[in-house]
Amino acid sequence: MTTQALTASSFESIVTGEGIVLVDFWADWCGPCKQFAPVFEAASEKHPDIVFGKVDTEAERELAAMAQISSIPTIMAFRDGILVFSQPGALPATALEELISGVRAIDMDEARRQIAAAESGEIDLDSFAAEHAMGAFVLDVREDDEYAAGHVPGAVHIPMGQVGERIDELPDGPLLVICRSGNRSRQVCEFLRSQGRQAINVSDGTMGWADRGWPLES
Repeated sequence: MTTQALTASSFESIVTGEGIVLVDFWADWCGPCKQFAPVFEAASEKHPDIVFGKVDTEAERELAAMAQISSIPTIMAFRDGILVFSQPGALPATALEELISGVRAIDMDEARRQIAAAESGEIDLDSFAAEHAMGAFVLDVREDDEYAAGHVPGAVHIPMGQVGERIDELPDGPLLVICRSGNRSRQVCEFLRSQGRQAINVSDGTMGWADRGWPLES
């Protein structure tokens, strides 16, 4: 399959369909775009099951603005209607192949769970356990004695009353916030989100974790 031009009228229907869609945002005056074009075209011929689309940012300025394109070329990857990759800069052929392999390997059920958690601001224990196993940042906001008595392995401890003054200690990116049962952590999440942080409350908390017989550190 060769590349196809995408316009404002066709873009949404294409990227929200099933399967993988790669989109190259480009312009005729852009040198790196012209260098990347044959790489993108060759990949489209190598992977006929993938849709390869190109958006001319000069002809489709409104579409480029809606996609928040600030630098070209920008490569986006969609799978089953979900944006899973977006990055400016021309990719060499090997990097494009690695991207395609990575998109193919995505666990879409897990991706949907993560999206649902981000939208709701809550994550259940099963999803939390999966995120924890992959190294997610966990913030325990219980009091000192509660944390010392037993906490989710690797959880970073900042008591609820100190979160505001110690917010700079928290990393950028998703923060999974846990307390005993999910009530205090829910309040902390509301505060963190008001500060522009991506905070997700762990429903059922440490008590639910322990009730399942999962290990605690002390």
